[in-house]
Amino acid sequence: MNYAKSKLTNKLVVITGPSAAGKDVVANEISKWLPLKKVVTTTTRAPRPGEKRGVAHHFVSRERFKEMIKQDLLLEYVDFDNNYYGTRRQDLRRPTMEGLVPLLRVDPIEALRIQRHNPDALVIFIRPESIQIIKKRLMERGTSVEDIDKRLRLAKEAMTKENIFAYSVVNRDGHLEETVRAVKRIVKNYLGL
Repeated sequence: MNYAKSKLTNKLVVITGPSAAGKDVVANEISKWLPLKKVVTTTTRAPRPGEKRGVAHHFVSRERFKEMIKQDLLLEYVDFDNNYYGTRRQDLRRPTMEGLVPLLRVDPIEALRIQRHNPDALVIFIRPESIQIIKKRLMERGTSVEDIDKRLRLAKEAMTKENIFAYSVVNRDGHLEETVRAVKRIVKNYLGL
């Protein structure tokens, strides 16, 4: 094992924040520049148009997910909007076998659980500049009014958890490059690069 790989052993990067804060796009962008690999999560929800199995998520039945919980196969999981979402331990190990650092994109409740069990993990909270920006982004996605209301309530709750994490980066509307640069700096420092 070379020095660079050994420096990355046992590292874990977690991106969290409220719905529509820009977690996915930030995670995808920093993965292009740093030795990170996004961990594919498992869910019981149906695939959305264009989502590929094993790329966006591993899609399983509720029964299978409950079996995974009983067998302690998950690092963390959450029940959101009548669907389970979680990270299988085996999926977390895959990036490390390639000499890369696992990158998780999860909600704040999951991030808290991960932080509790992995105190050395780097957790970065991505937040919008306002709740109104979240509403605008959800409307642009074509999200239903009922779902927008639910996600806004959850976003307000998520924002109260921001100070629990060591790092918080504001993803200002129209300033994605600035957000990505800030997150890259934090991750590079954590990885010793």
